[in-house]
Amino acid sequence: MRAERVRPALVAVLVIAAAQVAAVEPPTLEVKAPKTAVSVGDRVPVQVSARGGGDVMWGELSVETEPGGSWEVVSGPREVEGARPPVWQMVMAPMKVGDLELPKMQAIVRLPGGEAQTVVASELPEVSVASVLPPEENVEPEPLRAPLGVHGFPWEWALPIGLPLVLIGAVLVLWVTRRRAGAATAPAVELAPFEEFDQLLRQLKERVGHEPAEGVCDRIAGGLRRFLERRSNEPAEEMTSFELRLLARRLGWPESVQRGVQDVMRVADGTRFGRLPSSDGELLRAMEEARSAARGLEEHLAAAEESETEEAVQ
Repeated sequence: MRAERVRPALVAVLVIAAAQVAAVEPPTLEVKAPKTAVSVGDRVPVQVSARGGGDVMWGELSVETEPGGSWEVVSGPREVEGARPPVWQMVMAPMKVGDLELPKMQAIVRLPGGEAQTVVASELPEVSVASVLPPEENVEPEPLRAPLGVHGFPWEWALPIGLPLVLIGAVLVLWVTRRRAGAATAPAVELAPFEEFDQLLRQLKERVGHEPAEGVCDRIAGGLRRFLERRSNEPAEEMTSFELRLLARRLGWPESVQRGVQDVMRVADGTRFGRLPSSDGELLRAMEEARSAARGLEEHLAAAEESETEEAVQ
């Protein structure tokens, strides 16, 4: 009698559990972009939202772009704080004309059982990109034509134009000769990577409040990229902010260094490309964070080099 009562209850529990499992949607990525037409090179804000998956752990979003392709990543992807499931925002720029589909986007999720899975955005919106040239079709440049009444070489202009050019050439030759002589007597000494970057930050600190924030941020971002390139032997000066994050993770830099590089580039890109206002205090804090990240990387690499030397001696 008791078994007959337990059996229907057990069946009901199993049915409810199966319904809950079936109700969990698989993890997906939803991509949104403005529907208005833009021109080549315009900044296009893009938002990517994670959907479904239940209790999965989402990794970072990656965007696959190719050199000379239809799209370039200007800034981001940057995860929106407090969004669960995560939401990323980025700024992209179209490099071709037509109805362009956004590039492939994907993220790694880790299921409750520990298994990793790649989630690819299945529906990518198209953005209508117009040319900056006139709307007429088959627009061709006009051929060069000689001025009316001019036939042959204009000898009457030879002396007025040639004399200043000769004087400018003589001045340039004299300047190059003196520069080479000075370089031969006093050879330039290249500073170490951290010393060079630290010197740049000290110079920029004096310019805060006297120069536009965009120019200061441009020098900070350029100096940080040069320092990372000299210490890693990777082409960091040619990388985007997103590629710098991937580089730091691939080379196994400390978490504090990765976070510092990311924060500094976020302030610099937001000021330069997003036209976000930056106070003098924010610029000074970005400089100190850049110096702290560079010093942390120096200590990390120095320890690794010392360990390699000890192993080689043994």
